[in-house]
Amino acid sequence: MAIIKLASLGAWCRMGRIRVFYGWWVVSASAAIIFLTGGTFYYGFSALVKPLQNEFGWSRALISGAFSLRTQSGGLASPVVGYLVDRVGSRLLLLVGVALVGTGFILLSRVESVWAFYGAVMVIAVGMSATGGPVAMTAAAHWFERQRGRAMALLATGAGSSGIMVLVLATLISAFGWREALLIVGIAQWAVCIPLALLVRHRPEEMGLLPDGEPPLPGPEAGRAAALAKANGVVYGPLRLQDSGLTIAEALRTRTFWLLSLAMALAGFGSTAIIVHQVVYVTEATGLSDEQAAVVAMMMPIVSLAGRVGFGWLADYREKRQVLAASYMLLGLGILLLAAAREPWQLLFFLVVFSPGWGGSIAVQPAFQAEHFGLRAFGALQGLTLTVSTLGSVAGPIFAGWVHDSTDTYRNAFVVLALASLAAAPAILMVGQPRPAVAVAST
Repeated sequence: MAIIKLASLGAWCRMGRIRVFYGWWVVSASAAIIFLTGGTFYYGFSALVKPLQNEFGWSRALISGAFSLRTQSGGLASPVVGYLVDRVGSRLLLLVGVALVGTGFILLSRVESVWAFYGAVMVIAVGMSATGGPVAMTAAAHWFERQRGRAMALLATGAGSSGIMVLVLATLISAFGWREALLIVGIAQWAVCIPLALLVRHRPEEMGLLPDGEPPLPGPEAGRAAALAKANGVVYGPLRLQDSGLTIAEALRTRTFWLLSLAMALAGFGSTAIIVHQVVYVTEATGLSDEQAAVVAMMMPIVSLAGRVGFGWLADYREKRQVLAASYMLLGLGILLLAAAREPWQLLFFLVVFSPGWGGSIAVQPAFQAEHFGLRAFGALQGLTLTVSTLGSVAGPIFAGWVHDSTDTYRNAFVVLALASLAAAPAILMVGQPRPAVAVAST
């Protein structure tokens, strides 16, 4: 019913009967897709560990390896997805991604061997690369300029609120069994997300609109701009900064690209390790039960919504590199607070410091990238930065696990993770001011 209402409202918006800029529908539909496709696997994966172990007798290391495989596969696929979104648009890739994610869950519900299990996870990983990250962010970047930070913040709420999907999947498993639960999830991906993907348009020019809902240019100026846009294959679009910016080769030669990638890798090194290990750490450090620790884990993405919205809004009014650096500082300080926690009540300090910093960095990073590199190769560059940052995201959990195995505690590892995350702040502050863009016609 909610999807039907959203589609109907989108249609009314296209007909001009209500004054809601269609870009907000694009961002909302993309956020909803991320909520369902990403949350079900990223946060819901932990609900599958015990059922798979009970049925097949697989070790937790083997099962957890699938999560690392998803991270690595998604990172490797991101540059390809980013390259494609700059050329074929967000809508087509979202449809392909949703189809793959749904198919992957259905295949996962039928597995009988380790190889089938890992194969299904890879299908889901590739699909998730096309339903979020470079794809949704590229669409949002094209639809908004002045309000880009707020648009990215709204988009990030889809991922932030998706932590609740672990409870949804756990409830389905309890009621129907893990195979039937995954089958239901796969079919739901198709039924809900395909209509949402159909709402998405890659650029406002496709609907005769301008970014941020700006009014069209007046008189002869609008006519000349429309003619120029039509000659370049666009239905309508004025002379503006839509596709100005650096090419992939030009961006790779800048210090900004590598400093941004380094900062993201350092932050991912810390944050991903916390996501993977926090439940078992909380039980060991504070004495909470597995169920209580799971509630703490669920609260982390929910509390992060404050950072996603707040930092995203702030990025429209303050220098983006300063906002991004502040989010990295909170992330690192939060990890230190977690390392120092001895009592359950002390976890509250971790949640209110780490979570907004983590969420804020996710929301501000693409807006920072668009400001410094422009939109000419936004999707491809987003994919490349995600690939580099994946190195940190993969290494962090492995490092934390290795230190625990060697010392029988996570605390020393968490201190290193915190220092790495804190180092991301000066790295991003070393980036200079963005160079003024040169206006070119939309293509």
